[in-house]
Amino acid sequence: MNTTVQITPAPAKTTSPRRSRFPGKESGSVSFNLTALGRQLLKEQAASASVSNGDYVEMLIRERAGLAPLRLPPQAKQTGPKGGAKSFFFGKNRGTTTAVCVTPMAHRLLDEQVAASRMSRGDYIEYLLREKAGLIEETFRAYAAQQQAAAAAAAAAPAIAQTAQVTAQPQVNFAPPAIQNVQPVPPVQTVQPVQQPVVEVTYAQPVITPVTDWNSGS
Repeated sequence: MNTTVQITPAPAKTTSPRRSRFPGKESGSVSFNLTALGRQLLKEQAASASVSNGDYVEMLIRERAGLAPLRLPPQAKQTGPKGGAKSFFFGKNRGTTTAVCVTPMAHRLLDEQVAASRMSRGDYIEYLLREKAGLIEETFRAYAAQQQAAAAAAAAAPAIAQTAQVTAQPQVNFAPPAIQNVQPVPPVQTVQPVQQPVVEVTYAQPVITPVTDWNSGS
């Protein structure tokens, strides 16, 4: 006897409608990385609105629906700590991931908005959180100040390099400065010796007296 077992697929796990303003939310449907400031802002703003983190993220996404995409300059991205991925908001930690539950519609809207803005999910949501807190202008003012400081450092680098090059030139003349400035000594004049007059001495022959013979009878 053959027995046919009919398997009924389990419905997708959703949160209770009574816990959310948006029924039909998917469990852990959206994950992203925020900075420490972004995580703090999400908790504070969600608590202030008396909603869960997922509901607050969904509210932010729905508010942006139909609006122009965010466009931030690509050169504003900075390398994360410990060589992490570049981000518009410095200080992200890849090991800290925030996961929230949103409806499929909010998930689709988020993907569309992120793609149009050319940003990551974390950067996009962090931008919305800082914008709500009134900190987005301060964030980019700090970035502009960093850019100006970097430009000033780059402008000063050639002068410093030139100074270092002049300092590092090898010494050619090792003589002390005092010896280098000595005036040349004039040539010594040769003193000619005084010639004494030559005196000629005449030798006189002695006068020879003839010898007289004493025995002679003269």
